[in-house]
Amino acid sequence: MIKRRIWLLVGAAVLLCVAAVLLVRRTDIYPATRRQPVPDSLLNIPLDQTVLARQEFVQAYRTVDRRHAGALYEQFLPRIGANGLREGIKTVFPGCHDEAHDLGKVIFSKLRDVGASLESCADACASGCMHGVLMQFFTDGRPMDPSLHQHSAQLSAADVAVQIPTFCDSPALTRMYSPGDCAHGVGHAAMFLSKYDVPASIDLCERFLSYALRYYCATGAYMEYRLTRSATDYPAHGGLYPCSTSPYPAACFRYVMTNTVQWHFARGGTLDALEQQCASLGGKYRLGCFHGIGNALVPRIARGSLTVAQTCGFGGREDETVCIEGAMERLGKFQPTVAAKRCEPLQDWRRGVCQAAASRKMYDMTKSFALYQR
Repeated sequence: MIKRRIWLLVGAAVLLCVAAVLLVRRTDIYPATRRQPVPDSLLNIPLDQTVLARQEFVQAYRTVDRRHAGALYEQFLPRIGANGLREGIKTVFPGCHDEAHDLGKVIFSKLRDVGASLESCADACASGCMHGVLMQFFTDGRPMDPSLHQHSAQLSAADVAVQIPTFCDSPALTRMYSPGDCAHGVGHAAMFLSKYDVPASIDLCERFLSYALRYYCATGAYMEYRLTRSATDYPAHGGLYPCSTSPYPAACFRYVMTNTVQWHFARGGTLDALEQQCASLGGKYRLGCFHGIGNALVPRIARGSLTVAQTCGFGGREDETVCIEGAMERLGKFQPTVAAKRCEPLQDWRRGVCQAAASRKMYDMTKSFALYQR
């Protein structure tokens, strides 16, 4: 009898073990394929271990050129990790998109791997870190695949052109970024690689297979171009260069206009005068210019010093439409609650355009580009 009880207990234990194994497999507690960690643990140091060092970084960061801080990032990377750098940058510049470009370059230079670098960026600073990774990737190596460690000499424009059509299909990118956001990042890299030659960079963007990806690539190229321009460029070109003659004018005005508006208002210019300047252009250049006004004045719309109606109330229906889209795609991405409130006072068809743009946000692949390519 005792032996029988022992065997019953043993059998029950075995059944419990089998059930536990089956439960583990069913619930994927231990999946068959596990994600590999970031190759260098220094890129993710627990924040509670770097409090004092991060304070030192922030203090030093406030004294350097925020758009050329690569050397400082390299100095502090081993001490506070990429996550510590992200936190420190956001402490000084909460938006930090432009400032994060150099961070992405430093991270990729350290890891030499696109997938791991993007994981380390963690979509920091509205994809600014990712854009820096792609800029460094295209200028640092000759890869067979964007997720592999195969790098040698600097890529030529011809090498990049071959990569571009399917580059944003890579799992290393689609895991974290939409195709449009990826194409925007490639545009940054195209302008950087082309040494800020506008036609050469846009020619690289033309290698994408869809108009949407070509357009979003152009937005990245022009945004990168805008970062190199100084205030002295604007008086010489009336504030509209190079957008008034270049391909994809809406993509160009969307970013260059942010500098133009700053220069224009600092010298006592009015919104009405700026809108008159846009109205003097023809076709897609006129519409692109109004689109740029909407995007450039998003900060004022967000804080309530300008309404959407005041910003975009000039011209005809098409002028207003592209202006509203320029403002609300961006505001919808970063402040959706505020965007909804700013759309509410609008009447008739304007409210519908505003709400659709805020819901669509940036880099939407289903957006109609009918007004952008005339």
